[in-house]
Amino acid sequence: MTPETASAARLAPIDPVPLSYNQELHLRSSLAAHDAGLPGNPWIATSFDIDGPADLQALGDAFTLWLRRHETTRSGFRTGDGGIERFTLPPEAVSLVQRAPSLFTSEEALHAYLDERFAAGTDPFAWPPIVLGVISRGTRSTVFVALDHVAGDGFSLALAVWELQTSYSAFLMGQRPELPETGSFLELCAVERSRGAAVVIDDPAVGTWREFVRACGGTTPTFPLDLGLGGQPWPQTVSNSQLLTPEEASAFEAVCTAAGGGLFAGLLTAMAISVHSITGEKDFRTVIPVHTRHEPQWQHAMGWFITCHPVDFSLAGDDNFVQVMERAQQSIRSAIRLARIPVLRILELLGDDFHVTRKDLFSMVSFTDYRKLPGGDQHAEWNAKTIGRVTEADDTHVWVSRQYDGVHLSVRHPDTPYAAEILDEYSRLIREVMTRVAHDGTYPGENPGRCARMINAAPNEPLGVVDCERLRSADLAAI
Repeated sequence: MTPETASAARLAPIDPVPLSYNQELHLRSSLAAHDAGLPGNPWIATSFDIDGPADLQALGDAFTLWLRRHETTRSGFRTGDGGIERFTLPPEAVSLVQRAPSLFTSEEALHAYLDERFAAGTDPFAWPPIVLGVISRGTRSTVFVALDHVAGDGFSLALAVWELQTSYSAFLMGQRPELPETGSFLELCAVERSRGAAVVIDDPAVGTWREFVRACGGTTPTFPLDLGLGGQPWPQTVSNSQLLTPEEASAFEAVCTAAGGGLFAGLLTAMAISVHSITGEKDFRTVIPVHTRHEPQWQHAMGWFITCHPVDFSLAGDDNFVQVMERAQQSIRSAIRLARIPVLRILELLGDDFHVTRKDLFSMVSFTDYRKLPGGDQHAEWNAKTIGRVTEADDTHVWVSRQYDGVHLSVRHPDTPYAAEILDEYSRLIREVMTRVAHDGTYPGENPGRCARMINAAPNEPLGVVDCERLRSADLAAI
């Protein structure tokens, strides 16, 4: 940023708009980590390609317009006498200056630089918590945007790719970009706080969460498979795999739709069947992120428009895929009906019925259909990527994305061979269920295929495979 913009940020008055529930928890967590000498919250990022060497003037204009259009990217945070304070710059106060370029002769050196730059540049208490730049090459260049979660969510990153591509192309041709009007995330922060204050302890949503938490032993659900660490914090990695081809995805969705559900309900059903195949557990519980972009003005806005709600269903008896999927769909519908109520406010109201047992508040399954987002049909051409910093965590998260080239699974998990082997088997089983449904229209209640559980027989020995009928989750505690 220019010195004038930096000065404006330092002198900006307190913005009376309250923090969203997500922002408050996130920022307090960041302060606590800092005080304890621990790493702060991990950044999230996106990248995409543009043709040729980057036109730095056009790209700078695109970045500037993007920052000015979205109130949350002009909003910052600092600590004061009243706790955490928000400030917001007016659009005209935001201007950028280009840093001197750096030359890299190896991928390793570039990766090390970006890792350090993203970590240092996304501090939520050092405005802006956003890093913007480009890796300029002769024939194809890569633009990147990294930010702290306080400024946006995964949906926002996809919107940023489309908006920056659109603006860059227009400025490159000497034209003014044609972009839709966009509302303010800060408006939602105020609305959310008002809604949260109106929730009372006997609200049905609080009751739903109380029952869910009790079923999970007084906390939120952990990942349904034992990955060998007992909830200890551990260095994490991300495993990626493809679940369905485009043709299989269409066929699978058709089966789910005909039964009154959708692809996401079918996916959760396949996960539940796979967990049952590995552990024998018939109850499937997880938490799903639900967007809060309920009004038209927020459809193209940057911000953290996410809350989370429970999904809970069972594989009763020998019911087949469609019967179980109907229960999964009903659970998703119930979760969506709760989406206007901030989950963190509900957890507050649970009082002693809810206990935080780990750093990760819950294990989740997230699903995004990128084909429905602006520019989704050009993501492959743009080589659009979502990137997240992988650090240390004590639970496992799952992200599933549907794109024009199929359905993909990403799992953040402990970086151990044991966990990797278990998750390889888990993803294989999920794919087996989904492809069987896509081809045959159903999946039987009892899995006719191989049911295997990966275990580490002893340190330094190869992983073995044993029959699930002889080894259930209760037995694993003794290993």
